[in-house]
Amino acid sequence: MTADNAGAPDDLEILLVHLADHGHADQVGTWMSPDVTNLPITGKELLGALPEGSLSDLAAELDLSVQEYADYLAQELPALVDGLSPQGELPENENDEDALWAFAVEEAGA
Repeated sequence: MTADNAGAPDDLEILLVHLADHGHADQVGTWMSPDVTNLPITGKELLGALPEGSLSDLAAELDLSVQEYADYLAQELPALVDGLSPQGELPENENDEDALWAFAVEEAGA
């Protein structure tokens, strides 16, 4: 995400902390744990936990409604986080600062 996307999470760690702090710690915990099945999150839950408008710019870039984009992210987020944290932790020096957003734009735009 770029600096002009004020209020939007700019990396995966910030997004996960934000979700955990806003009622979704159980889901985030399962995505990070190599030993349990990932709990789902819905697009509605994702939108409720994120700052208003935080997905608007990317949704517009992809010609999707905010709800469609949130639904898509909610569907992909558990597997993405699980794949990026095989040992139960995100890599400390994550070179791809916007892993979630780059993935989401690439996959949704495909």
